[in-house]
Amino acid sequence: MPELAILEQTVLTGLIEKYTAPPENVASALFGRRTHPFTTAKWDVVQNTRYRGHPTMPNREAKIVGQQGVGTKTASFIYYREKKAFEPTTLRWLREPGQLAANNAESCIRRETQDLNNRLERLVDSYCWDTLKDSIVIDEPDVKATVTMGIQASHKPTATVKWDHITSAEYDGDVIGDVKAWKKLIAEDSGNPATDIYLDSTTMEYVYKNKALKALFTERVKQEYLDTGNITGLLGLNWHVYDGGYVNDSGTFVPHITLKYIFMLAKAAETFVLLEGLSADEDAPANHTGKFSKSWITKDPSATFFLLEYNFIPVLLHPDNVIYALVLA
Repeated sequence: MPELAILEQTVLTGLIEKYTAPPENVASALFGRRTHPFTTAKWDVVQNTRYRGHPTMPNREAKIVGQQGVGTKTASFIYYREKKAFEPTTLRWLREPGQLAANNAESCIRRETQDLNNRLERLVDSYCWDTLKDSIVIDEPDVKATVTMGIQASHKPTATVKWDHITSAEYDGDVIGDVKAWKKLIAEDSGNPATDIYLDSTTMEYVYKNKALKALFTERVKQEYLDTGNITGLLGLNWHVYDGGYVNDSGTFVPHITLKYIFMLAKAAETFVLLEGLSADEDAPANHTGKFSKSWITKDPSATFFLLEYNFIPVLLHPDNVIYALVLA
């Protein structure tokens, strides 16, 4: 039996559910979380049509309209399961009487559970970025899988004149032409207007220095860029500079936005979804979806463990709302 209420299974799971993702997790914030109580993930990939209706004569049978283009994708969930052993000092605090010892133990437990949750949320965020690139590739020693999202080849274009192209000390890539063409492509294929661009600071520097764009920048745009590094409303889009990433097991920083690439998105409803599957742990309540956690004590060696489990997969319901473009040489 846990010495503290915080170590009880229901309390622990409730605590984990209250933790928020680190603020640097930008991609996962785009994905709405949806319960999917099945053993495998299954979702519809919707190809929006742009056909209009037809008039008819009164008192006649209605004309039959074909179903909207829908494809179905199926994949296994991404299964996360990690645990921590609490430090010996925490074990000592758990066993000592008094409020001070209990406060110290609870503080340590919150810190360590938050750290494990952050590890999980960084994993989720990295796969959300991969989803926007069209495929999740898992290459672990014990797990290997690839899941593609169905983004068309035309939605993964290459800039004809790269944005870092320079002539006579002037950057003359066709940023305006590319952005207009890709906005039009999203509108024609999805029926939704493009709203946002995500890119790293290196690529944004070439945008800011572009010869054609510089002539259009207002003082408001210049000041916003100097203050925040972002630009609101440029060519009808919100430009977000993002240099975030994670550190791999080798200690190497891995950026989420690959150098030379940008994302253009139409943030329409029900486009980006994070499916949450059933818990596979025998101690979880029946039909539990979402995060599950528990703790237990071993006597030899003496230790208290905390475990966090999550069954999930990010998916694109409307792939035509995404452009993933190569823009630098």
